[in-house]
Amino acid sequence: MSRFRDRVIVVTGASSGIGHDLAKSLARKGALVIAAARDQARLDRLAARTGIEAVRTDVTVDADRAALIATTLDRHGRIDALVNNAGLGYAALVGSMTTEKVQQLFDVNIIGMIDLTQRVLPEMLERGDGHVVNVASVAGYFSSPRFAVYNATKHAVVGFTDSLRRELVGSGVRAHLVCPGPIRTEWLGRSTGEEPAEGAKERRRGMLPASVVVHTIERCLVSPTSRRVTSPRIFGAARIANAPGMRWVIDQLSGRVARRMFPLP
Repeated sequence: MSRFRDRVIVVTGASSGIGHDLAKSLARKGALVIAAARDQARLDRLAARTGIEAVRTDVTVDADRAALIATTLDRHGRIDALVNNAGLGYAALVGSMTTEKVQQLFDVNIIGMIDLTQRVLPEMLERGDGHVVNVASVAGYFSSPRFAVYNATKHAVVGFTDSLRRELVGSGVRAHLVCPGPIRTEWLGRSTGEEPAEGAKERRRGMLPASVVVHTIERCLVSPTSRRVTSPRIFGAARIANAPGMRWVIDQLSGRVARRMFPLP
């Protein structure tokens, strides 16, 4: 019998990419998946094909977050796992970013994640069991030009999850951090201003299939201990960029390339 059979799992950002593929995979393995995202049409198609429970949710809206968790608890009595996968990227030089875009990135990538985590913890702690999986990025280790604010949000996800994991020691609730590498999804296209259609060629930009990260998250969801893992693991080498000697070299190389491609005003 699958270890996911009848487990209640909430997945945000489930209309595309990693979240979409994770929701389908978990449903095939018998989980009761609550798929949350803003795109109602995509959610409906996902639910029609898989039997997944779709709940339209904008993670930047407090009422939507509250309804997602409250409705799930009312219907199923518990939440065995929350996968905070919803995320937004944006490529721009710092000086050209509007305050509204900066706020949006933090609302999606940080505020929504923290609030949803706070909402599921009381029930999990009362049962002494549960999983929270926060999806960050190798950008939480390695910062690149034109993604400064996105990088900042992913560094924040890393710091938040590390602290949460330590707070939960001995409680029975596990907090996992998953940092994907360059995955073939719509993320890069949308980050640079494109609007890829569902299934369009643009959504495959990247090096690796989403299934790599899906497998990593599923391993977290059956782990007896909290995990902090890069997916695939080889991209954990990105942390070497923070070593004192390497930092100067990376600064010079990436900075010179960025200056040629995207000159400052």
